Amino acid sequence: MINRDRLVDTFLELVQIDSPSGDEAAIGDHLLTVLKGLTQDVYMDAAGNLIARFPGDERASVMLNAHMDTVGTDRGIKPVIRDGVIYSDGTTILGADDKSGVAVILEVMQALQENPDVERPPIEVVFTVGEERGLLGAQALDTDQLQSRRGLVLDSGGPIGTIVIAAPYQDKHWAAITGRAAHAGSEPEKGISAIQVAASAIVSMRLGRIDEETTANVGVIQGGVATNIIPERVELWSEARSRDESKLVAQTEHMMACLREAADRYGAQVEIEVTRIFNGYRHPLNAPLVRWVAEAARALGFEPIYKEAGGGTDANIFNHKGIPSVVISTGQADVHTKNEHIAIEDMVNCARWVLQAVRSAE
Repeated sequence: MINRDRLVDTFLELVQIDSPSGDEAAIGDHLLTVLKGLTQDVYMDAAGNLIARFPGDERASVMLNAHMDTVGTDRGIKPVIRDGVIYSDGTTILGADDKSGVAVILEVMQALQENPDVERPPIEVVFTVGEERGLLGAQALDTDQLQSRRGLVLDSGGPIGTIVIAAPYQDKHWAAITGRAAHAGSEPEKGISAIQVAASAIVSMRLGRIDEETTANVGVIQGGVATNIIPERVELWSEARSRDESKLVAQTEHMMACLREAADRYGAQVEIEVTRIFNGYRHPLNAPLVRWVAEAARALGFEPIYKEAGGGTDANIFNHKGIPSVVISTGQADVHTKNEHIAIEDMVNCARWVLQAVRSAE
């Protein structure tokens, strides 16, 4: 039922529509038109997310999700095919994250529309915006308007059969350190360097890989005016992630304590804001949701591979909002880089997997 050539053509068309995160209007309008050609029950919400409903039999509805936005060097993408693998021309990313997911979902729905006698449950297709900027579209989505209480999120790499059963919680931190300005040449002792305070705090932090499920990073630091002025103010942004919420809380508290201690030691002031970006999830291997997706993979000859992720996806939001969801691989590889690529066979097999899962849903 899966049309290989149509799937490839759809993907090639999608990646050539610029859709940097925060600028998804063009891709949203395009997909709205495509979906209207498949169902009358489709709309775009205030955030720019697309929701389309397809009728089915008496079984519970299934949600299929992918995100429309891209991140990185992502304008003017020119896809090329070499030996059955799709790349960019080397000057940009490819955008397989996550337009491969979008293309697969569209192909599955087209295949089902062409075969109306195939039994399937009702399906809700959800294409989100702002995923790469903190799952913003999924967070803004009114999930009370969705009927589905189980979902497949097509937004991972790895061999076909890969199922993400766990993903981390994430906190984002902002801090502003205020010292005291002074002339750096004539009277530096009168100043309190906010940069020095920040550096002292950062050096004392545990960063990088903390343990097998916890990471932390200081990603941005901004401040100072000129080399001859003791810098009065510095702002920095950092994050911590863990698949164990108690470990995340401990890591965040440690990093903020380092900032406070350094500020106290130098006589500076510090403002801190901590924001929970998303909550994590973990599905047992014997959960009905996991068994359903795994059995669909086995039916096609793919052995399930269970993965615990280090990053978040829309599935984090859906799970927290009461729609149990797992992420599956589309075959995307080296995402967010100029070497990003995807094998055509992987996309085709992902579409077969999704189709099998939908048809076998109880």
